[in-house]
Amino acid sequence: MSSTKAPVVFRQLADSLTSVSENSFFYHLVKALSDILRVDHVLLARFDSQRGIATPLAFWTHGALSELDVYAVKDTPCEQVVMLSRWHIPSGVIDRFPNDTRLEALSAEGYWGMALQAPDGTCQGVLAIMHSSPLELPAYAEEILRVIAILGGTELARQLTQDNVQVRLRRKKRALRLMNRRHDLLMHTGSEQQLLQAACSVAVSVGGYSGAWVTALTPEMGSGEALSIEAMADEDGEAASWLSPAQLFISRYCKGLAERALQHNRYIVIERPNDETLPSGVNQALSALGAEQVVALPLQYADKQYGVMTLYHRQPGMLNVDEMQLLEELVDEVSLGIYSRRQKQAETRIQHAVTRIATAVSASNGEAFLHQLTVHMAEALSAEVGFIALLDEQDTDFACTLTLYVEGQLQENFAYYLPGVPCHRVMAEQECIVHKDAAIMLPGETNGALSWVNGYVGRRLDNSHGQPMGLIGVMFKEPLADVDIVRNVLQIFAARAASELERQEDENRIRQLAFNDSGTQLPNRAAFMRHLKHVLTDASAPGMALLILDLNHFKEINDTAGHDLGDIVLQEVASRLAASLTYNEYLARLGGDEFVVVCPARDEADALANARRLCECIEPPFNVYQQSFELTVSVGISLYPRHATTPLDLLKDADIAMYQAKRQKLPVCVFEPWMECEVAEQLQIAKRLSNAIAEKQLRLHFQPQVDLRNGRLIGAEALCRWNDEELGVVSPGRFIPIAEERGMMVALGNWVIEEACRQLAQWHQQGLRLPGQLAINIAADQFEDGDLVTSLLDYCQQFQVEASMLSLEITESGIMVNPEKAIAMTKTLKGKGLGLAIDDFGTGYSSLAYLKRFAADKIKIDISFVRDMLTSDNDRVIVETIIAMATTLGLETIAEGIEHASQAEALMAMGCTQAQGYYFDRPLPADQFAARWLMGAQRL
Repeated sequence: MSSTKAPVVFRQLADSLTSVSENSFFYHLVKALSDILRVDHVLLARFDSQRGIATPLAFWTHGALSELDVYAVKDTPCEQVVMLSRWHIPSGVIDRFPNDTRLEALSAEGYWGMALQAPDGTCQGVLAIMHSSPLELPAYAEEILRVIAILGGTELARQLTQDNVQVRLRRKKRALRLMNRRHDLLMHTGSEQQLLQAACSVAVSVGGYSGAWVTALTPEMGSGEALSIEAMADEDGEAASWLSPAQLFISRYCKGLAERALQHNRYIVIERPNDETLPSGVNQALSALGAEQVVALPLQYADKQYGVMTLYHRQPGMLNVDEMQLLEELVDEVSLGIYSRRQKQAETRIQHAVTRIATAVSASNGEAFLHQLTVHMAEALSAEVGFIALLDEQDTDFACTLTLYVEGQLQENFAYYLPGVPCHRVMAEQECIVHKDAAIMLPGETNGALSWVNGYVGRRLDNSHGQPMGLIGVMFKEPLADVDIVRNVLQIFAARAASELERQEDENRIRQLAFNDSGTQLPNRAAFMRHLKHVLTDASAPGMALLILDLNHFKEINDTAGHDLGDIVLQEVASRLAASLTYNEYLARLGGDEFVVVCPARDEADALANARRLCECIEPPFNVYQQSFELTVSVGISLYPRHATTPLDLLKDADIAMYQAKRQKLPVCVFEPWMECEVAEQLQIAKRLSNAIAEKQLRLHFQPQVDLRNGRLIGAEALCRWNDEELGVVSPGRFIPIAEERGMMVALGNWVIEEACRQLAQWHQQGLRLPGQLAINIAADQFEDGDLVTSLLDYCQQFQVEASMLSLEITESGIMVNPEKAIAMTKTLKGKGLGLAIDDFGTGYSSLAYLKRFAADKIKIDISFVRDMLTSDNDRVIVETIIAMATTLGLETIAEGIEHASQAEALMAMGCTQAQGYYFDRPLPADQFAARWLMGAQRL
């Protein structure tokens, strides 16, 4: 479908209709619509409501005019258009109307139709577009369809009316010269005033009347002052400026007769004027004229009154039935002439408005566009004032002008109070029209500057959802006369203004989303980088500090309390940080639980003081939904220009310092150059580790697990080791944290499972058997991975290893990430025959309520408690408690990190019968482990 911009489209429409003859008008309409919207078929048809048929007037298909037969509208899309005025279906129109063979012949998929309405509101025709693929029309398509439907309907009404007139003229033989001359005079007059004058002249010079005049009714202004003599003729002359005696009487006294005819809405005949119901002045005037018979006939068409034509004879008996019929036909044609001329004038002004929108407004969008639109709107309507105003978002009782032009000059914008002024009616009723004395209703904020205003027309500006945004309007120095034209033209300008205002709102919303964090309403990373770049380009900027703040263990809040509550905590954190800022400090959210502050700092001491202030505002507990959370923050600091002079380098240095603070468990850390070297080393290790995992260059070592009662081997733990050809031996304490930070733990864990199964199979082939189970460490990321069970069983099947030969060691903190999921997972693993042990027990936050629900076999006492249990009463009590608790729950305990016989003896005395550590043996390569523990004697 067409992607042409609206101004171009309206220009195309205006250009296509610039020089069009009556005979080809409909053909030009359908061709223009097909070209603008790029649709395959366009149909314009006349509808006969009595016969229920449609007669195609113009049919454009695949780039050419074509013929289409008359058809019945029943069970066709046209029937929907006739009933609903507008109807469309983007796709599937053939399926919706299977009996309409024309749709199938055209391969129509999408359909949009609008009714061509007669002046009385009835449907007189249909405008329809069809396409061979689903309709995807631009936003302005409906406006284009509506404009073309109005133009087509107007022309069709004109042609139908003209046809009816021609039929009547052909049927009747004009016996009187009045009828012969009337047609020529009416058809060849130019303006409306010329038409009225010609009608009066024909009535006098040809019809033999002594005098005739037309009293015009200014549209929609009521009676009294709205009536004025627009044309007259008598035996003494034609023009009112000649001021014949008869004309003087008519002008002064005979308006009351017109008022009566309009009030009764029918012709009035007075014989020998002595009607007591008429004002005495009227009777006197008619008597002075010597009138024997007077007839006043309302000029009206399509239930709209235009005025009254009054005629009089100085001889009686002239107004018989045939004469009255002729006079009624005369005023009907005069009324039609008035209607046609006003319609043509309206069409011209509408086309002029469309052309102005399309060609005169050179700015494509933005404020300049609205200014140009306002200027050309006022010019198109010959209005002295044009304006666009926007509703106040905070208080809809106020509006503020966006553009205001008075007599072509731009005025200063101002806010004004809506209640009690015409603009308030616009917002309530969509449209407001004040015909006269509008100045007394204008807001007081104008300070009398528009005291000369008479006419006012305003229209509400709604967005695509029907919600009010503002209003557009024009004001006139003179009272309003032709309101319909003003309303129609203003509607076109309003549609374009509303479209532009909504586009600007969308653009502002996109800009808000692009530079604003939706969760905390703080500036986001993009906004922060833009601000930092601006600050650094300021040559006068003093020293400054960049502080990155990362919330410690915030993930635990999300995991335990839920992300919705975590988001609320983040909002509270943002509020506290914002409240703690001082002059010239800038706060933004980088993402997740990271914030950044840019603040003036003469030296490191200033930066540290600012960091402490920010840390202190986080220290009080956060109380959210009857839950309390305590948070700490790690702050990394980089200084300008000491550490870096570019935005990216400053951010990088602060980020490095922040991670160093986390690693060293410090609240604040200032960047030092050596930290960058360490980060570079970590990046190198991460790169080499990723390659080592992919190339399977890691190795497993095995540490024996023994029975403290007899020293026999009861199992082993598989431990990962890495000897890199570039880095040499890299300890697990070095590469495991990097693997966790870089998201490599699932891949690393899967390699460990595969290699452990491979080694068990290899020992089996060598005739060796590992007593008990081989323990494998499972990281928290693996435990969260939905493929863990499948991967374990697949490797067991691949190497023909029984699942019961493996035991999975899961850290207590890893289990507590999602306890309920962990409970289900441990039960599933247990059901497959695998052993389960809770590793590093005592270092996490698990509760007895969860512990008793885990399908675990044993608890592994963390080395941190075992190491000092002989010298620390606290550690000893903890170990004793763990063993007692495990015994109560029916779980075994195994202690790690045994380095001395005294530790083994103490554990035995406490009731722990399983252990591992360097006292028994260090982790060994597979061949050494087999030689020492699987082939030889096992003893303490």
